[in-house]
Amino acid sequence: MANLFDMKGGKMLAVLSKIAEKMPPDIGEEIGRDPELVDIMLWAVQRHLGRMPYEITVEDTLAALRRANDEESVTNPNWVRIPEEDIARLATTAPPWPKGGRHLYRSLRIRFGEGDEGVARTFEAHVTRIKTVFGEKGFRRCEHLHSGSVLFKGESVEQLRLLAGNHTHKPVIEWVIADLDANRMRDSWWAVRGPQSLADELLVIVWLFPDIIDYDKYPGWFAAGYEATVPEYGDGAWQYVVFVNFDRNDRQIRVENCGRGVDFCAYPVPVLRK
Repeated sequence: MANLFDMKGGKMLAVLSKIAEKMPPDIGEEIGRDPELVDIMLWAVQRHLGRMPYEITVEDTLAALRRANDEESVTNPNWVRIPEEDIARLATTAPPWPKGGRHLYRSLRIRFGEGDEGVARTFEAHVTRIKTVFGEKGFRRCEHLHSGSVLFKGESVEQLRLLAGNHTHKPVIEWVIADLDANRMRDSWWAVRGPQSLADELLVIVWLFPDIIDYDKYPGWFAAGYEATVPEYGDGAWQYVVFVNFDRNDRQIRVENCGRGVDFCAYPVPVLRK
């Protein structure tokens, strides 16, 4: 039997229509009123067939990495070209696609440099890659979100750091498993952030999986593995976090900061999984 998702669109819809015909009318009406239930139903079918939404093969992941490597190493001053032997190593060490949820992803951690300099360089490299993928009109960065230090009122102020400490930042390229739907039920992003919160790993996911961006259904994510200071706002050091906003009106990816006193509960706080 052919995989449902290898069929042409017409055949696929015909099969789904037959499934719908078997449902009691009240269930069909309820699903029709709730687009999220339709999404869940499609996910269940995909899951049964052994394929998850937006799942991509190791080969396709590495093809996207090679494309980024070729493009960014020419135009992006913060990108350090990744040797082909490192990419080949990834091909032999890839874990299986994770099971157990619609929003579990096999992705990459790609870090350049060490310590404070490395944190800043990695952040800028991936933000620039996001801009490359989504284009000038499809990307915006908050003017007060900076990765290095600035002179503010005569003092040097650091503006971005890892929650785990910048001393943990080492140059590396390796596989990670990320749960992009974690921590929706919470008091605040501040309360649920921790050592498994995503930082630069989340930025990689944005450019590596551009097809998962849904401006109408999904608002974005908190990168709570980062801490940020915004001296212009005058409310103390390390009171902010980086968050990625999918702006519905302008159809833009926005990399911004969000203060401790503000929480958008629709935004998950993604974490790393084993």
